[in-house]
Amino acid sequence: MPNRLAAATSPYLRQHQDNPVDWYEWGEEAFARARAEDRPILLSVGYSACHWCHVMAHESFEDPAIAARMNAAFVNIKVDREERPDIDTIYQKVVQLLGQGGGWPLTVFLTPSGEPFYGGTYFPPHSKYGRPGFMQVLDALAELYAGDRAKIAEQVASFREGFVAIAGIVDDERRTSSGSPELGTEASLREAGKRLVDRVDPKWGGFGREPKFPNPTALEILAVLARGAADDRLATDAGNALRLTLDKMAEGGIYDHLRGGFARYSTDQKWLVPHFEKMLYDNAMLLPLYAEAAVAWPEAEHLARVVREGVAYLVAEMRHDSGTFFAATDADSEGVEGKYFVWTPDEIAAVVGDEAPWVCALWGVTEGGNFEGASILHLPRPLEVCAREQGTDVEALLARLAPSRAKLLAHRATRVPPLLDDKRLAGWNALLVSGLVRSGFALGARDMGELGVEACAAVWRDHVGEDGRVARSAHGDRVHLRGVLDDVAFLGRACLDVHEWTLDPMWLDRAAILAAHAVAHYGREAGFFLTADDAEALIERTESQHDGPLPSGVGVMAELLARLDACDRAPEGTRARLDAILERFRAASAQPFGYASLLTGAMHAGPAARHVKLRGPDAGDASIVAIRDRLAAARLERGLALSWSFGVAPKLGVVACQQMTCRAVAADPDAVLAAIG
Repeated sequence: MPNRLAAATSPYLRQHQDNPVDWYEWGEEAFARARAEDRPILLSVGYSACHWCHVMAHESFEDPAIAARMNAAFVNIKVDREERPDIDTIYQKVVQLLGQGGGWPLTVFLTPSGEPFYGGTYFPPHSKYGRPGFMQVLDALAELYAGDRAKIAEQVASFREGFVAIAGIVDDERRTSSGSPELGTEASLREAGKRLVDRVDPKWGGFGREPKFPNPTALEILAVLARGAADDRLATDAGNALRLTLDKMAEGGIYDHLRGGFARYSTDQKWLVPHFEKMLYDNAMLLPLYAEAAVAWPEAEHLARVVREGVAYLVAEMRHDSGTFFAATDADSEGVEGKYFVWTPDEIAAVVGDEAPWVCALWGVTEGGNFEGASILHLPRPLEVCAREQGTDVEALLARLAPSRAKLLAHRATRVPPLLDDKRLAGWNALLVSGLVRSGFALGARDMGELGVEACAAVWRDHVGEDGRVARSAHGDRVHLRGVLDDVAFLGRACLDVHEWTLDPMWLDRAAILAAHAVAHYGREAGFFLTADDAEALIERTESQHDGPLPSGVGVMAELLARLDACDRAPEGTRARLDAILERFRAASAQPFGYASLLTGAMHAGPAARHVKLRGPDAGDASIVAIRDRLAAARLERGLALSWSFGVAPKLGVVACQQMTCRAVAADPDAVLAAIG
């Protein structure tokens, strides 16, 4: 008989509806029972595309003996970290303080008031891998809670002290940051870029060795620096590092060579063997990096092809009828990781016939395989090399490949697909909106930009209230959960991006509404909280500080506020708020992986920022559109922190602003570009 999770909106929670565990969703019902029966809480946090979450579920939560022990001694709560990042962020600190680094599945033990006293990530059912067995952990903690409350209180106090210490790290850095360059300056971005370039794998691209994550927020810093002068050594180094990384990722198994789109990360140094889950946010943020790289290296046709294929994948497999996009797809199919994606030579031959030897050679499919006896499709050699060897060009090679690719994709579609996490998250969709609009500008692809506009309209319609309140998650017809800062900030920036694409003042109005709401409900002195002041009260109100897989809310808010300030649409006191944030986080350039989004966002508040105000009776005026298009091209070519806005006015006019000085210029693209330098 299904448990309580059968009614959950989260696909991840519903995956556990048939567990023999007496699961609760996070909420007062679970905590009331824990208080009434004086039981500790077992909190399990994960997400639908998490491979090791599925492993622990199969090994432990489906085991009758382990489930019985959980039910007898604990109140068990299951949380989807994608729906509730506020809960996950707090309790990740427990395993970080225990020296385990964090991650999922997250397993934390709490008092009935929600205070943590022990935690970990994955526990095997019985001791192995150097980890204690889950049954052993359950027995020990149940005994501890029953027999030694003083020890429980001591551990709670220790974690509380650790939380305070973690919260104070940024302010400790501030006291030692006097030698750091000011945020928003070219010097801060260059310092960060040098540190990133030093971490790039010189052979395979990416940062470090393995596992390798795309880390698009850090790559964005390299992309901005790469647009520097031809004789700038750092610009050259950043460009080389970026191009190497994008090439190797597109050639590797992390890229889906049949359908398009990228998996979450690679388990190895060569980008060959991924965990096969695909996340909306990774693909959203990688689209514009590839699109804009295609402008910088027009000879590299594959860069633009990755974008086109990625958008086609998202539309075909991830788009909901509402116009928004689903969250993720799983790594596992039929309980086997990667089964949906891998091939043997015999399978290839059965589908494509005589073309099989050539196709297998092109995509690295061998008898021995490269993943558990089968092969992940990848490019052992770039297509350009293969084409030269065959005395042809890439276009002809792809034309020959197209029928086989279509047959293989159609055959793959007959397999049991990985689970689709069909919730739609406001913030993740907003990232995709920005990615589509930026890609549309870069490639001159009107379909991509308009797809972004449609998605933004759908998010606004389904997720935003009149006062700017954003609901985080939608599933079916139900939209719920108070949005976190990321949802508000990402959507506000997306509205600005859509405004720059459409020149429709409505989108500027919407960005201003969201910014005002964020300041009123999430703001704190020199920063922002992750949760709103009227959200559910947890044991801690966490501040937004560092980038993770997603850019930080505070980094994107800095960009949003700075761009709105340039439009004269920012909330009152924005300039002072921005100055305080940039000073408080001044040491960010020394930690570019943690603060990449703040480093790039701050450039819109710095001395090199430029803004052009377009005015006229009609946004569709040919002069206005021509100026917009030239500004978009200039931003790509020069790496400028450049933005623009349109407002309705009786007469055509242009005002160009730079370094806190604005002046009217002729409504001519050349004059506007000359005015902004």
